[in-house]
Amino acid sequence: MLKDAPRDDLFTAVRAAAEGRTVLSPAVASRLVSAVRAPRAPGNEPLSAREREVLALVAKGTSNREIARELFISEATVKTHLTHLYAKLGVNDRAAAVATAYQRGILG
Repeated sequence: MLKDAPRDDLFTAVRAAAEGRTVLSPAVASRLVSAVRAPRAPGNEPLSAREREVLALVAKGTSNREIARELFISEATVKTHLTHLYAKLGVNDRAAAVATAYQRGILG
């Protein structure tokens, strides 16, 4: 379920999960079906605008805590963005992400 799901939907989903059933919001189900139908090769998916912002700050040597403060998001959200951009770039760490971004012209 998405965090903005209506209260009644959340209660229904919790009850269903407690009964052992799988619960997906329509938006998540749609994204899942799209991903299954047309999977992208790792390292070929475009970065979102926010992921590019995070990556640019990482390239400047900014810590997760400082990135969170600058972008007005939580450190957990910074880590989520990093995880997503690592997957999209096909890398495993900050240094590789920055190097790959420069090689591909994502960072100028």
